[in-house]
Amino acid sequence: MKKIILIFICLILCGCENYAELNKLSIVTAAGIDKKDDKYEITLLIANSPKNETTSKEGEAKTTVYQSTGKSIAEAIKKIDKKTPKQLYFSHINVIVISEEIGKEGFFKVADWWIRHPQTRNKFYLIQVNQNKAGNVLKIVSPLESFPSQNIATLIESNKNSRSIGDTASYSNFISRVLKPGYEAIMPTIKINGNVKEGSKRENLETANPKTYLSLGPLAIYKKDKLIKTTTKKETDAIYILNNEAKELIYTINYKNNLLNIFSNSLKTKIKLKNKNEADIYIKMKGTIYETNGKIDLNNIKEIEKTWNKSLKKDLKKLIKNVQNKYQSDIFGFGNLIYKNYPQRWKQIKNNWNEKYFKKFKINIHSNAKITSTASLTKTLEKSD
Repeated sequence: MKKIILIFICLILCGCENYAELNKLSIVTAAGIDKKDDKYEITLLIANSPKNETTSKEGEAKTTVYQSTGKSIAEAIKKIDKKTPKQLYFSHINVIVISEEIGKEGFFKVADWWIRHPQTRNKFYLIQVNQNKAGNVLKIVSPLESFPSQNIATLIESNKNSRSIGDTASYSNFISRVLKPGYEAIMPTIKINGNVKEGSKRENLETANPKTYLSLGPLAIYKKDKLIKTTTKKETDAIYILNNEAKELIYTINYKNNLLNIFSNSLKTKIKLKNKNEADIYIKMKGTIYETNGKIDLNNIKEIEKTWNKSLKKDLKKLIKNVQNKYQSDIFGFGNLIYKNYPQRWKQIKNNWNEKYFKKFKINIHSNAKITSTASLTKTLEKSD
């Protein structure tokens, strides 16, 4: 019994000691990386700093933003460390935002510090901001989350129901794709809607209708660690379908000059290597008529399915053609399949795969999309009048 009491006292004392140490730390929850002239501009979001841009009253953000520049990431962070009243602590960082300029120059140029630092766990999200500064993303407050970093993380995680964006946005996923033979990386993007200055004010935190908010954008296509192209929405959906990462999808088709929306939450994609120079993609989808905007007879399901399959194949072929010829970045891992199944062939072509051989690689798409329900109506409201 005495031993149990002694252990309990030790645990209490250890807990108090850790609490005291925690009060001496500035906990970094997110970082933004930009370029300013020829230097790096680092923005750190601190969770528990006593001097906040907004005070810590109820309903207001309990964070502050520190910024500094340097010729290297280490130099910029060292300058921030001198500004803060507490020691910077990086173990709880959950988001790193980079600008398009950083992406174009190459992420590996700024990745080394985060990999080597003993406190970072490499389990954070990595996301690129479009048409704005990465540091500005960390200033946008939301009524739904006290911390901007948690707001970004929640935005990413809430989209897991419709697509595997949580996996796509992970730092480890990006690095593994870059390092994997015959595979190129993609990165999700984030957009600031509205004015940055208004979005960082207390009013934006307290209102039910924020003037400024964050939203997820399309995907960014990379070659190695460098940004090549930001996709359109249609291309983004096609990428998730081909990578078997689309969990839910609303697909719009033009059926007899009327728009028809099909909701699908059953999508499976398999890529099979046929030979050294050819692959087959098999897509199975089940969908429900979600919405129509014209006089459409929904009794003719077979004809609607035929139009859906034709439209789907057209969109996917267009994306693949762009990826092969315009972007020259194998984001689907066809090269990786050759590496695994034909290692000798891969040794011969790996240095010129994206620029030369990927262009000539034949990809066949087999689409099997089925309508399982037309909801409660077999005719549209307009048709039934």
